[in-house]
Amino acid sequence: MRQYAGMDVSGLTRFAKSTHPLYYGIIGLIAIELTVVAMLTVSYSYLMFSSPEWPPAGLEPAPILWPSVNLGLLLASMVSMRWAGNRISAGDRRGLIIGLSTSVALHMTVLVLRSFEMAAFEFRWDDHVYGSLMWTITGFHFTHVASAIVGTVVVTILATKGYFTPERQLGVVVDTLYWNFVSAAWIPFYLALYWGPRLV
Repeated sequence: MRQYAGMDVSGLTRFAKSTHPLYYGIIGLIAIELTVVAMLTVSYSYLMFSSPEWPPAGLEPAPILWPSVNLGLLLASMVSMRWAGNRISAGDRRGLIIGLSTSVALHMTVLVLRSFEMAAFEFRWDDHVYGSLMWTITGFHFTHVASAIVGTVVVTILATKGYFTPERQLGVVVDTLYWNFVSAAWIPFYLALYWGPRLV
C-alpha cells in the first residue's frame, strides 16, 4: 500500500489562508477590481464637477427609485451570504443551500431591474461623455453581478452534493468575498451616478 505525504490541518481556520493560494488569488482580484471601481468613480466625479452642466444637454438626472431598490437588494444579499457561511460553519448544509439560493435570487432580481433601467436611458453610450460613463459603469456592474451569480450557482450545486463541510469550506469563503465586493461596489457608483448630479 502506497504512503502519501500529508499534513495536519485540524488547526486551520475556515479560511485556510496559510495553505491555499485561492484565498490570496481572490484578494488580488478584488484589489484589481477595486482599482477599476475607484477609477470609474473618480472619472465620473471629475467630469461632473468640471462641467458647467451635468447631466449635459438639458437631461434630467437619472431616476433614482430602481437604483435605490437595487442597492437594498444588494445589501440584503450580503446578509444572506453571511448567513449561508455561518450555516456551513455550524454543519448545516440545508441552511447553506437556502442562503446561497436566496442570494442568487436577490442578484437575479437586480439584473432584471437593471435591464429595465438601462433600457429606459434617454441617451446612447456614444451621445456624450455622460452617456458613455452611465452605460460603462452600469454595464460594468451588471457584468460583475452576472459573474457572481454564475460562481455562486456552481457553489450551490456543489453544496447540494455535500461537498462543503465545516472543515472544507474555502470555496464558500472565496465566493462570499467576491459576492460582497460586487454588492458593495454599487455603493460608490450609486452615490456618484444618482446622488451626485442632485447635490452638485
